[in-house]
Amino acid sequence: MRTLSLRANYGVTLVELMIVIAIVGILVGLVAPNYAPFIAKVSVATEARRTIGMLKLARSEARARGATVTLRRDTNSDWSGPVIIYESTDVAGNTDFDSSVAATATIGDDLIKEFPGSGRSVTIKDDAQSDGQYISFNLQGWLSSDETSNILLAICSPGIDVSEGLYIEINRVGKIRERKIGSDTKGCL
Repeated sequence: MRTLSLRANYGVTLVELMIVIAIVGILVGLVAPNYAPFIAKVSVATEARRTIGMLKLARSEARARGATVTLRRDTNSDWSGPVIIYESTDVAGNTDFDSSVAATATIGDDLIKEFPGSGRSVTIKDDAQSDGQYISFNLQGWLSSDETSNILLAICSPGIDVSEGLYIEINRVGKIRERKIGSDTKGCL
């Protein structure tokens, strides 16, 4: 004859479920205040990588094409907004993008790449040593002759302290370097 065995009940009670929800709520309440600065730091680092990528693309295209290549930011924003990279017909660079074909049948500037705005709450400002709207590399990959000194871009976010921001520095020979702002007196420019 068969004996009936009682199966163990593997479900959870409502009280156990409420205890787990309360513990998760407490943990979220403890972690949430520290989450916003973390996201801001990640946004700054992401924008630094994006900006360095744009600069390296422009510099390598200038060397590969044997021509002046210019980065131009949108006139209504800082460097975190829309940016275009183009081969400039002006040897010194730092001129507006011109895609038209002139009456003399010379071809205008050649668009290389368009970058949309980042959409993050990050600002990327320059130190106004350059024109401010353009960064141009000549055929050797150096900053164009209009640039009289290094260019410094400051990447900051309102969600973190200024000392947590990043600088991107482009020297005269086109070398691109990233460093923390730290206690620098220039801050976010």
